[in-house]
Amino acid sequence: MIKKLSLYLITLLFFISIGSAAPRTLDIYFIDVEGGAATLMVTPAGESLLIDTGFPGARDSQRIAHVALEVAGLKQIDHCVITHWHQDHVGGVAALSKLIPIKNFYDHGLPATIASDM
Repeated sequence: MIKKLSLYLITLLFFISIGSAAPRTLDIYFIDVEGGAATLMVTPAGESLLIDTGFPGARDSQRIAHVALEVAGLKQIDHCVITHWHQDHVGGVAALSKLIPIKNFYDHGLPATIASDM
């Protein structure tokens, strides 16, 4: 009886270890933001990359935060890349950063037309 129980326990532990050792995948989320989509990627190592943040205000930032926090299970966004300075791409950064920490932010600087107006 003890031999049988031991065999069952060893088999159970084997299957549990296989399940927990399953490789993670590269997960890509396209999040509907007004005027387009924000793209959130989560690597197998758990690093996250968000491309663009939608318009200013609550609508787009709340959608992105919902996917990042509740669907992808993130605690922070590791990297945020802004492709260009249109309001529907960069506008949501401030509101989003209040909902979830953004560790690194990347852009390619202010265009000359904006910088000269400041």
